Amino acid sequence: MRKFLSKFLIFSGVCLFAFGGYLVWERNSPRRVSFNSPPPEQKGSLIEGINSAGVAPKIIKIPSIGKELEIFPAKINNGYWESTKKGVSYLITSPVPGEVGNSIIYGHNYPNLLKDLTKVKVGDEIKIVYDGGAEKSFEVFFTQVVGPNQSSILNPTEDRRITLYTCSGFFDSKRFVATAILK
Repeated sequence: MRKFLSKFLIFSGVCLFAFGGYLVWERNSPRRVSFNSPPPEQKGSLIEGINSAGVAPKIIKIPSIGKELEIFPAKINNGYWESTKKGVSYLITSPVPGEVGNSIIYGHNYPNLLKDLTKVKVGDEIKIVYDGGAEKSFEVFFTQVVGPNQSSILNPTEDRRITLYTCSGFFDSKRFVATAILK
């Protein structure tokens, strides 16, 4: 009996260690905040740090969940979506927030980042602060949960919107999306 218990405990320990390793890998996987297919490049995108108006987004404020986060420019390289653990990422192939089109901003669902994004409701305000201090307000008009294969939410639009998302669901297999229009 003792030999069986010893083998069982060793087996259980190995399984828990392997599962813990998987969770650490999943938490740090570069595919975690990505979609299966990248959105098309849009006009008004950020090129080399500034757009045609000479401004870049620097801070996002989401008062309803008490978040104020720095915005970092990011791009997609060979299917890898750059991201940061210091703030949110702004996909530079999408328009600068406030320009015509669908501006894409995303971040990890860590407690210090966008974990509470799922609490954002229709009608909530999202503010973008630009270098130089200018600020624009957007109003959330839609929230949804999608899979990483539903990248149509990132498609170009004719309005001035931001699509803000983070991971959600079991093992971060889904994306929670809040879409907001310029006020």
